[in-house]
Amino acid sequence: MSYEDLQKTDFYSFFNFSESGRKPMSGGLQEIYLKPGGFPEFIDLRMMVDQSQTLHEGVLYLDRDWIGGPMTVSPFGRDLAKSFIAAVTPAVDREKADSVVSTIWNIHSSSGKVNLLQYESLKDLNSESPFEKLENVYFGVEDKFEMTLKESCIKIENVVDVGRKRLKISVEPIE
Repeated sequence: MSYEDLQKTDFYSFFNFSESGRKPMSGGLQEIYLKPGGFPEFIDLRMMVDQSQTLHEGVLYLDRDWIGGPMTVSPFGRDLAKSFIAAVTPAVDREKADSVVSTIWNIHSSSGKVNLLQYESLKDLNSESPFEKLENVYFGVEDKFEMTLKESCIKIENVVDVGRKRLKISVEPIE
């Protein structure tokens, strides 16, 4: 997908993204920094493009306090997270990525309480499903979820970035 094609997506227009800067990187790559029209203080988006403006990697940062946890989940945060993954995942991987997208879309506060209880009971049995792990990462209970597809890898992890606790969602090429 090209950066121009990304700018034509519903994801880009619905969240009213605009560029906040660019930075040249090694190997002819360039980082493009974007901010949404709403809640820009809690959200950072970074796209890595090559000289022909082909998208190589996308990274979305959401402040942990803003997206919430098991007791309170921001619907805007869920919508942004699932829409980002759906928009930047390569076409060949979209069908399999839909399971991640739908899991995030279906995360709710009330199910968070149940999932935390399930997580505690399953932790000892080591029988947690990948999508329960994804929910727990989204809630901030676990550190990292990763799914490798044919051409890309979706990573969702809790990190500290710019001095704040954040959820980092990245779609990276497999090399």
